[in-house]
Amino acid sequence: MMPNITRGDRMAGLMMYLAGPGRANDHSDQHVVAGHDVVMQAARGASLQSSDTVLDLALVLDQPRRLYGTEVTAPVYEWDDANQRKIKVGEKDAHVWHCSLSLNPTEGPLSDAQWNAIATDFVNEMGFTDPDGGKSCRWVAVRHGLSKNGNDHIHIAVSLVAEDGSKARIHNDHHRAQAAANKLEHKYGLQVLESREAERETVRGNKPGDLQRAAREGDDVTQRDELRRRLRGAATASRSEAEFVAQARDARVLVRPRFAKGDTSRVVGYSAALVPTVKDGERPQPVWFAASKLDTNLGLGSLRERWGSDADAEAQAAAAWAQRHQNLRAGASDVPAGVRAKRLPLHVVQQLNESAQQIVVPDRTARFTRVAAVDASGALARASLYFETTSHGPIAKASDVLARASQASRYDPNQPERQRIERKQLGADAAYVSRLAARAVGRDSAAGWLAVARQISRVGNAVAAAERARGRLAAAQETTAAVTAAVAVIERAEAQRPGGTAGTSSATQPGRPGAAPSMRPTVPPTTPDSDRDRGRG
Repeated sequence: MMPNITRGDRMAGLMMYLAGPGRANDHSDQHVVAGHDVVMQAARGASLQSSDTVLDLALVLDQPRRLYGTEVTAPVYEWDDANQRKIKVGEKDAHVWHCSLSLNPTEGPLSDAQWNAIATDFVNEMGFTDPDGGKSCRWVAVRHGLSKNGNDHIHIAVSLVAEDGSKARIHNDHHRAQAAANKLEHKYGLQVLESREAERETVRGNKPGDLQRAAREGDDVTQRDELRRRLRGAATASRSEAEFVAQARDARVLVRPRFAKGDTSRVVGYSAALVPTVKDGERPQPVWFAASKLDTNLGLGSLRERWGSDADAEAQAAAAWAQRHQNLRAGASDVPAGVRAKRLPLHVVQQLNESAQQIVVPDRTARFTRVAAVDASGALARASLYFETTSHGPIAKASDVLARASQASRYDPNQPERQRIERKQLGADAAYVSRLAARAVGRDSAAGWLAVARQISRVGNAVAAAERARGRLAAAQETTAAVTAAVAVIERAEAQRPGGTAGTSSATQPGRPGAAPSMRPTVPPTTPDSDRDRGRG
């Protein structure tokens, strides 16, 4: 199923087109198959053959925008020959969001009931609905027969001004629409788009050039995937922006700040790279990736929201960013010879065990799912570096799966109190667990990973339950399977350790947290950069 998105400023014009004969005179039996409750009430019994009816529906869709006078715009870009790139030249009115969902001609037509369910799920996945109603956008799905190429399809029109006058969130809507289509293909037994499925299986963002570069260099994983793993672990281990800069350095990741236009004292983003392997006595130039393109959760804006950052915290981090920037400009690799490990104090693990007995499953909200998934993904990324070292095995895969689970919804910076409450509701606090995982790699750590694995399992189950409650059955199954496999790897490592005890994680009785066992497996010693910079040092 292929989504195709456009933006506009005339709801009436769009509705007249959908109800009309079409550009190729291929529209037939035009009718509404799904929509917002208010829209469906207005459309009940009405015929789209009447222009008056169509215009009335357009007015119903557009009513919140007209009532509140909310403006929704989109940037206008033009090509700049001097800079060889598109530059923003202004804004245009764009309060109408239009998306067609088209099937392969070989799939045959669906029923109206099937399209109703698909359209409703798609709008929910895109975040245009709100269980409480206030943030819901008015929308309608129109069906008008097969396209000229024989594709069964529908058109979804959404007013981007919600019932309370606020603007809908449309950031990254093209990518989110593809992700939603993928989930619905699996849920409704539709043909799965192979190119999108391949992208999903490689997490997100791997391009042919990444895979070709990895093949040329004899690497099992792409630089993009390895950077994701290291940066997730660094972010999870950090409680502030300045700490993150230091953690990224300890993970042997080069970071390059992006400054505000005309103001080198203010950092607005960053890019990251692995230290290139020396070849023929020379070190090649690093390959840089924008952090937000690796994983939206790794973008500086998302990280700052995650840490509850403020102007003071950003100012404190500015010096750290500036130092990294100066070192890079001077040609220094600016990283230690090997990845630096952290320690996990025993009393912290004991506190984790106690809190793990008091989990209160919160409301199944998208925001909770993201909070838990992001933090557990980071913990697993750190665990992967510890247990899987240079390879990306089941633990790394579970980290990727939970990172994908987190993409469906974002933090709402306008509701920091709700974020705090939802974190507290988690009981064991996935973010706290993730920080423990970051510390659990110390050589003298008396305990940690088995307790952390136990809690990651609980968080994974909670995320999967939240996905099921929201109708994302395939995602829930994938999360459960991936987390189970990852935890099994950690438990096997503990069982194989001299003096380790298999099955300890499942043997602890509720309400009786046991002493945390030692989790230090036999791993190769830290190796220098000249070997290979993929997690081995």
